[in-house]
Amino acid sequence: MATFQHPASLNALQQFGQACSILRNTTRASNPAWYQEALDLGFQLHIRPDGPDTTTLYYLRDRNQWFPGPTLNADILEEPVKTETFISEALNYARSQGATSLGVILHVADEFATTELKPEFDNPAALQELRDAAINDPASILEDSSIQADLSSWRVLPYPAAGSEVIGTTITVTHALSPLLDAFRNTADASNFPIVTHALSAPLVALSGLDRALKPTAGKPFVVILQYPWFTALAFFNEHADLRLIRTLQHRGVRRPTNFRNALSTTSASLEFVDPDLFIVPLGQDVDTTMEANLRITFTSSRVEVLTIPHDEEIPAWCIEPFISVNPEPAPPTTQSLTFTTLREDKWAFQDFLPVPREVAEIHPNRSEMKLLRLLRLGRVAVVVATLLCIVWLAVGIIGIISKPEWGFDPSQASTSKTRLSTLSAERKKVDHWNNLLADRSKAWVNMEFLNRMFPENRGMLIKDFSHTAKPDSTAGQQTVGLVKEWKITGFARDEALEYLNNLNTRDGINAHFSKIARVTGNSAFNPNLGNRTISVNVRTQENSQFKPIPYEEVNNSDSSTYPFSFSLSITQRFESTDPMAIEVTKVP
Repeated sequence: MATFQHPASLNALQQFGQACSILRNTTRASNPAWYQEALDLGFQLHIRPDGPDTTTLYYLRDRNQWFPGPTLNADILEEPVKTETFISEALNYARSQGATSLGVILHVADEFATTELKPEFDNPAALQELRDAAINDPASILEDSSIQADLSSWRVLPYPAAGSEVIGTTITVTHALSPLLDAFRNTADASNFPIVTHALSAPLVALSGLDRALKPTAGKPFVVILQYPWFTALAFFNEHADLRLIRTLQHRGVRRPTNFRNALSTTSASLEFVDPDLFIVPLGQDVDTTMEANLRITFTSSRVEVLTIPHDEEIPAWCIEPFISVNPEPAPPTTQSLTFTTLREDKWAFQDFLPVPREVAEIHPNRSEMKLLRLLRLGRVAVVVATLLCIVWLAVGIIGIISKPEWGFDPSQASTSKTRLSTLSAERKKVDHWNNLLADRSKAWVNMEFLNRMFPENRGMLIKDFSHTAKPDSTAGQQTVGLVKEWKITGFARDEALEYLNNLNTRDGINAHFSKIARVTGNSAFNPNLGNRTISVNVRTQENSQFKPIPYEEVNNSDSSTYPFSFSLSITQRFESTDPMAIEVTKVP
């Protein structure tokens, strides 16, 4: 595998040479999967580490089928050789299924933490800026000034609920699993096979899919308890099913956080939630199964229920995040709220926490640049082919000329040919003369089309008189004379037609109309851009002395008294003597 350098360390010529090398030696120009999202690829590997266990699943999008994935555990993750063996197994299986790419989706279910935003960032209109800053400069927006950007990633999660004290929070994921994704991407480069990675926060994905099964009590707030083996996430929703707050409690070696009931009570009280519904979502094999019974005893006035989110039968009930990530839209949702719509449509729940490092992504040209390089290569081949074809064409042409009888022309025939040419020239002049006199300068039907398209129906205008004249602009002693055509139109207009008339009274407006008539009728006499011709127009409007205001529904378009204005329109089109339409006044040759 060739080693490529960052373009910033190369000069322009070296950058172009490296880009051409990438074009020749990789499939980045021919396989669009290199530039697609992992969740959009046809063959996917979903990896879900939740602490004690790691679940892997294959997903074939075309057939919407799930298959068990290769074995992955802590021992494999800690040894690079075993990690490479795991990746090779996944890659070989993808190829055996006829896949041309592999999407690797990591569902981080063994950690979940929140970091508050600085108080000054409380503007809903700035959410997109906050989203970008969390990726590029997290220290600028986080309340905690001791963060280490090279050890963790932060992504913004908004609180869409009306009345929330803060605009949102940030979710934190460490870089503990970055080496695994880096190994996948290195294998992709080494094998010239697209492997696209995407790291999701499993609790956020689970949160976006709650409306597949959630049926809260009408008019009551509720709390969703996401049970993972190593932590418990609490999501507080108001009576409109909109997210108010999310917090996490670490288990610290036990199956349930020691301060769980106190945290649930105090947070509900601070949000003024009275006897909220409590929904438990078990999301791990080794979770506390007694939580439902304990909550019923402690919170006697609350409805306590364990949620089972619909999923594919090949997927365990506690491993719903892969199913939700490939099927983000529930059909149909059981709960409608802004929160679930926002999480899906704006992809807040599907943000990539461990993307390709920028310095690595910038080494390879982007998709547009690869397309341009490919076109340049094809263009170079096309130039060579075109040159060869031109040479062949010239050779064939020369051979054809030499083989014609004219090549062996006898000079003694020159006098005869000259006489015939003179006769033909005289006949040509006669034909040209009559063609000039019979040129299509002013046909009646074209002028009617001119009037009809200038004043279409239902445009608030009524035509009273229309006249058209065409006459030569004769000047003594000239062989060709110009032509002057005039149109005079009078009529009545309503308010809505004044703007149209004012537009006609401009050079651009009248030229556009003449061009349209020339195009529609095929009559070149109306083409303002041909030859040496000019068009002048004058529109005059004044109040109609016969105007009688009447209700709109009683208006008769043919009644001139219903029009508040009258207008007169005169158009002059002048053809100079040098115009192709000029008239030859000499005698027939």
